[in-house]
Amino acid sequence: MATQYSEEIPTNHFELTEQLIHSTFEKIIRIATERRDQLLVQLFDMKQDYLRKENTRKKQVAELEKLIQQVMETSIQQNPILKVQERQLNNLEEEKMKYSEQTPIPIPSFNSEGVDSLLEQLEKLGSIQAIAGQQVYRNKTEPIRRIGKPGREKGELYGPQGLALDGDKIYIADTDNRIQIFSTEGKFIHEFGKGELSNPYGIALYKEWVFISDWRFNFIFKFSKTNYKLIKSVKRVVISPLGLTTDTNGEVLVADYNNNRIAVFSSDLEYIREIGKDKLIYPRDVKINNNNIFVADNNEINNIHIFSKSGDLLKSFIKLENRAFIFLCFDLCNNIIISDNWGNSINIFTEDGQLIHKIKCNYPSGIIVNNNFDIICASLSDKVINIY
Repeated sequence: MATQYSEEIPTNHFELTEQLIHSTFEKIIRIATERRDQLLVQLFDMKQDYLRKENTRKKQVAELEKLIQQVMETSIQQNPILKVQERQLNNLEEEKMKYSEQTPIPIPSFNSEGVDSLLEQLEKLGSIQAIAGQQVYRNKTEPIRRIGKPGREKGELYGPQGLALDGDKIYIADTDNRIQIFSTEGKFIHEFGKGELSNPYGIALYKEWVFISDWRFNFIFKFSKTNYKLIKSVKRVVISPLGLTTDTNGEVLVADYNNNRIAVFSSDLEYIREIGKDKLIYPRDVKINNNNIFVADNNEINNIHIFSKSGDLLKSFIKLENRAFIFLCFDLCNNIIISDNWGNSINIFTEDGQLIHKIKCNYPSGIIVNNNFDIICASLSDKVINIY
């Protein structure tokens, strides 16, 4: 089953990260608490033993001092045997020296085997975020639910690509000239776009609108989310448009595959500007996270590029093994989830690009993550939507 948290999922990233860190280190806290209690008992026993030894030492010193005083008094009264008494006195002084120093305070032992194993895990994974991410995703190996089935009727999928999530509704760009909507429980809700769409690939939602890229005839579409009617379309501004997304201002960013750029449109589909020209090879998907633009690129060196909103390239990282058809998304902890179609895998990376988990999936395409950290991914070959 998917990892579950409290019913109320924090929207604040700091609160969620704190929750994950607390969950991740629950074991180390428990072990440390047990070791603390053991240590307190050990220290108490050592203290009692120390006090007994110290009291014995002080008592022995006092007795020896008393005996030395007696010998000295006797030596004054009995001069004939002074030499014998002097030797006895020296022997007593030497014995007294043995007890002159305080009893040493012992250093308690501490069995940290359990703690050490978790510290080794931290050292291996490299970051608290990696451990938190591993805790969230490590049990995700097989789908807990599949949505849809192969076919061309309503509720059947022919070639699922891009996905978008609207509450408990999943919007699916099905390359069989339509958009299909299912509930996250797998119930078919609606389809639209037949007769208007040819090969929809990317899909994004903003307010009451649905934006769709259609790669075969180089269209970008805008539909109403209320009645699913076509509002507007633009053609040939982009060539083979693939993944797309919207920002908080309603701008639509499109992976313009054959123009090697990200094309930016207004919410009315007016072309505004381009990002990444001469820096991208074959961009496949684009998403926005923490006010930065992330682009999945079919590049032989690095497959993820980060741009500022103004278009400056900030970072290029993450090299996938196959890098053909790539979709990406983010969870609430800024982990990067990438579907590697030719690699038959879903890859979860930290925001720094450290791989923390990999899930096998047959030709994965569109991918999204909900607030419960359930991964929702389209399988292009199986023609279903898998939920992990």
